Amino acid sequence: MEHPLVTYAEKSGRGITEIAKAAGVSRMTLYRLMKGEQNATISLLERVSEATNGEVPASAFLPAPSEQGAAA
Repeated sequence: MEHPLVTYAEKSGRGITEIAKAAGVSRMTLYRLMKGEQNATISLLERVSEATNGEVPASAFLPAPSEQGAAA
């Protein structure tokens, strides 16, 4: 299953690099967030959401409830 940010990038014709720049982060930061390899601040998630005009909500970067239970 494709991450909502990738879907948005393909649909909008914008690259991950462009979205990262608009959010004020590196491309690698976005990739790590999408893979769940990096924790994010609320501020960062809000900036990414704003960079996608709200089409990718901050919740897209949070683990699913079943994944949260597995990590405990």
